Amino acid sequence: MEKFRPSRTDTRQIPPLSPDKDMPAPVELEKKEDEPRLLKFSILADVHKGPVSYYKGALRKITQGAKEYLDAYIEEMNERVKPAFVMALGDIIEDDGLENDRRNLKEVIDGLKKLNCPVYYAAGNHDLRNVSEEELAQTFNREKLYYSFDSEDYHGIVLYSKAIEDKIAVISEDQLTWLKKDLESTDKRCLVFVHHGLSDQDMTGNPWFEGAPFPSLVENRSEVQKILEQSGKVAAVFQGHLHWDKMEVQNSIPYFTLQSPVENEDDLGFASEARHIVEVNGKAVSMEVRGRYPKKFRHEFSFGERPELGRK
Repeated sequence: MEKFRPSRTDTRQIPPLSPDKDMPAPVELEKKEDEPRLLKFSILADVHKGPVSYYKGALRKITQGAKEYLDAYIEEMNERVKPAFVMALGDIIEDDGLENDRRNLKEVIDGLKKLNCPVYYAAGNHDLRNVSEEELAQTFNREKLYYSFDSEDYHGIVLYSKAIEDKIAVISEDQLTWLKKDLESTDKRCLVFVHHGLSDQDMTGNPWFEGAPFPSLVENRSEVQKILEQSGKVAAVFQGHLHWDKMEVQNSIPYFTLQSPVENEDDLGFASEARHIVEVNGKAVSMEVRGRYPKKFRHEFSFGERPELGRK
């Protein structure tokens, strides 16, 4: 089987999202003082650095070239995309015993320190198979695995979807209480990041989760959705874990699901090399998927969906 080699053509020839004439740019309106400025960032989902993985007899995670992929990704971000930040959306490793997991976590995090922008991390279920929650939070340089941050005119919220014995994934009650308070505390538009799915997705056709016994979606997601909707502040939700690219809109909030760069997407034996570039402003949120299977998603906010939020 051919070794996974990140596509240098993709890295060097695909232009940044904002000037791409093939991607509808956000509608230019008269600038208002309370209109959020354009924010561009990148999301790195489900890198799974570690051993290859088979499921139902098929090779699904082509992980041999994870280091080369990350090196190419870092070069592309620093030289071409120049994002405000990068979000690693969980499962940055494929579990392989405690010592190997610690080593792989360190290698990925040390590599991403070469980025010329802040890097934020969400916890995935594979990250925690052998490493404790406390150790992983410390590795991420955080007190807890859920937290928030500000980036320009936006407020980022990182949630921790805890997998319990590979049967369910939940957002804890303490975290729900924190989430309400955190949303109340900001006057910025909010971007939510979580590993497991928060939207009500149909898993039909998903190579991993159609009819699977292990959790694909957050068990108490309806509670989380209600909190996000009632805040009136959430511009978009970004989720990984499911190993496909999708967008659904639920009660005016777009939920983007992101493909893994190591997924054998079309069963031909090649990693997807997916990397995601997001742009958001007061009019729309757009996500470009680069790699072997490029895709583009866009959601325009209607007047009623646009919170009356301004810059501090």
